This record gives sequence, C-alpha cells and structure tokens, in this order.
Amino acid sequence: MVCSIEFRQLQSFVVLAEELHFGRAADRLDITQPALSKQILVLEKAVGVQLFFRTKRTVTLTHAGQTFLHQARQLLLQRDQAILLTRRTGDGEIGQLSIGFTKTATQTVLPQLLRQFVQRYPEVDLDLRELATEAQVTALNQDNIDVAFLHPPIDQRGLQLQIILAESFVAVLPPQHPFVHLDAIPLEAFANEPLIVHPRREGPILYDGFQQVCQRAGFQPNIIKESITLQTRLCLVAAGLGITFVSDRLQALVGTNVVCRPIQDCPIQLEFGAAWRQNAANPVLQNFLELLVGKNDV
Repeated sequence: MVCSIEFRQLQSFVVLAEELHFGRAADRLDITQPALSKQILVLEKAVGVQLFFRTKRTVTLTHAGQTFLHQARQLLLQRDQAILLTRRTGDGEIGQLSIGFTKTATQTVLPQLLRQFVQRYPEVDLDLRELATEAQVTALNQDNIDVAFLHPPIDQRGLQLQIILAESFVAVLPPQHPFVHLDAIPLEAFANEPLIVHPRREGPILYDGFQQVCQRAGFQPNIIKESITLQTRLCLVAAGLGITFVSDRLQALVGTNVVCRPIQDCPIQLEFGAAWRQNAANPVLQNFLELLVGKNDV
C-alpha cells in the first residue's frame, strides 16, 4: 500500500523526535501544538504504526519511531541535496560541456580560457574533441557538441558565430628548397610548385578562395595531395614532396624538419572564431560564453 507523506510532516516528526516535547517542537517549527499533534497523527496513520509513546508528562520514540527517524533524516537530506543539485545545474555550476576545436585553438584562446573556466566551475565535466571545421559544424547541428572553435566562413544557419582573430598564411618548405633564401615568397612563385593542402570537403569556402587567388595571379595551383592532418602534410613536406601552408600562429608546431617563410602581401587570411547553436539552452554553455565574450571584448 502506497502512503502519502509530505516533507513538512517528516520535518515535524524529526523535530519532535529531537525535542521529545510538543511545546518546544512547536516553537521550533513556528506552529501551534494542536497543529503539530495533528501532523504527527496523520503521519502515524500514513505509516501505519505508532511512532511515539505519549503520556501527560513524557514523549518518547517507539522502536518503530527510532527506525523511522533515521529514514526520515535521510529523506530530508536527499530532498535538500536534490534541491541544491537542481539549482546548481540550473545555474550552470555543474553539468557537462562538449567543446570542439582545431589546432589554432590550442595555440590561442583555448588553454587560458579552459584554465579560467575550470577554476570558476571545477565540477563541470569537460569533453574536448579535436575536429576539423566542417565536422564541428555538423556536430553542432546534431547537438553533439556545445561550442566549436573553428575557421570561418561556415554555413551559419541556426548558429551564432563570433570571430576571434584573423591571420595570414605562411609557406612550409623542405629545408633544401630554394625559397628558404627568400624573405617573403611572391604568390606567383608557387605556379609550378607541387602543393599539399587541406581537403576541400573540410573547408570548401577557404579551399575555393585559395584557388581563386591563384587564378587571379595567373596560374592554376598544382595540388598533388590533400590531407586533413597537419602532421601528415608536414611529413610530406619534410620528405621533399611539396609545399604546404599553415596559419602564422601554427608555425610553432611545424618542428625543425621544415622551414617557414611568409607569403608576400598574402591575399588570403585564415579567420578563427567560436560558434554555438542560437537556441542552445545548456546553462554551462552560457557561463562558458560569458568568459569567452569577456576575454575577447565582444
């Protein structure tokens, strides 16, 4: 048989069990003694057993009442914990945040941003996923990540985009390449060079933009290989198979087996920004965005 018990009845029972005096217990609960007596009687009826021995002079717990006291305290504690947990979840102090990112993020805003966020919200579970830009857009639209650090332009339908920075590209050369002696490489110098680039499917707008600036310079780029991973492209360059390009901030990641040189009057820039769903309701994300916005003065 299911009995109906209210939390206020449990609270009254626990206070009376602690005071063993109806007057003092009623004062603590800020109710009248008759109201307290009625609550206890209703509770005993719901439980189906007597919880207190009562005389004109004394109030004591029955054996069943002693057992019920422990359980009542646990229920009240669980109630308080549930309320606190729910409030903290609603405030974004606990929960989960899934973050997609490219390598540029690791060399710019992400490390410090994560450090500040963890210090402020240590109980949030962070899920970090290194993904290419287009994969991040797909993950956002499928609700698989909450925020993406990626390279625009992107399909922004349903998304909010905040540009963080824009930077030029540099050429990454084999150490023995004659271009390493140049202070800056003219774009038209790449006309007859084998090029290793990021796949079009992972950034079609940027890929097509590169094709267009090459065509305006009077040549069709000789793309011999496409690879999604920077390390693969760098390995191919180090082997002398061609030239690749990285953003200026990623020069620190290329290692000592290749050489970077700037592109003269670089006609194309790599933008970097953060994106999230316009209808995102995760309160943890809102707290993260407050830090991001404050950090970038946007």
